[in-house]
Amino acid sequence: MPAVERLEVDLSEEEEPQPDSAWWGWHAARYAFAARRLQARHGGPVLDLACGTGYGLRMLSGGGARIVGADVDLAALGVARVAGPVVAADGSGLPFPDGAFDAVVSMETLEHLHARAEFVAELARVLVPGGLLVLSTPNALYSRPVDGVPSNPFHVHEYEPDELAGELGAAFEVDELLGQAISDRFRISPFWDDQERLPRTAPAQARRLAWRVLNKLPAAARDAGSKALWGHPLFPGPDDYTFTAAAAPTARTLVAVARRRVSP
Repeated sequence: MPAVERLEVDLSEEEEPQPDSAWWGWHAARYAFAARRLQARHGGPVLDLACGTGYGLRMLSGGGARIVGADVDLAALGVARVAGPVVAADGSGLPFPDGAFDAVVSMETLEHLHARAEFVAELARVLVPGGLLVLSTPNALYSRPVDGVPSNPFHVHEYEPDELAGELGAAFEVDELLGQAISDRFRISPFWDDQERLPRTAPAQARRLAWRVLNKLPAAARDAGSKALWGHPLFPGPDDYTFTAAAAPTARTLVAVARRRVSP
């Protein structure tokens, strides 16, 4: 595949995912994971920081939580306001009082920032003591930045698992550091860079070729062919991802579950 196609795939991570795309399940699965953690708390208001057009707001509010979205993109907030209350805000200087939220969710935000320590401090400030943080960010052990520079031009810094735990540890107790992985029943990932890492064996390369042929078909034919070959739609959905500590060293994405440290 030519290099320009790789760039197009990588940059699609920065766009709002569409339901009929490979990226939808990957993004939505993290919000589904966060929603389950919120349901277990039965707590107060929740901030979705960097909410974009609000698809995550809808998923998080499904469990009855009171959700506020915040983003710097005014056009995106114009769409997100349909899903719930939203505020224009920069993550390094949030317009909320101390302890305003019981939980904060922030997906794929930290890697874009220069002022990352200030961002983490703001997350802690707006949380109640013991408040929950669910945060995701790319895994540098997967993306392999060269001399610390990510290949994605929109990213300032990408973290290895231990480094992420250290960054959050200034203000949080990190309860879990998890890797997001595709279910084992998917023998072929929908992502170009995953496919390039497949073994150079005949069976693995035949699966990749079959996947790419199916991917060029209309959606109904694409999924019918995939179900006939492998027993599932071509693209993983939100329920087709797992979050485990064992996957953290190899996963594309890290998910941290942390609590704001309670001062002695």
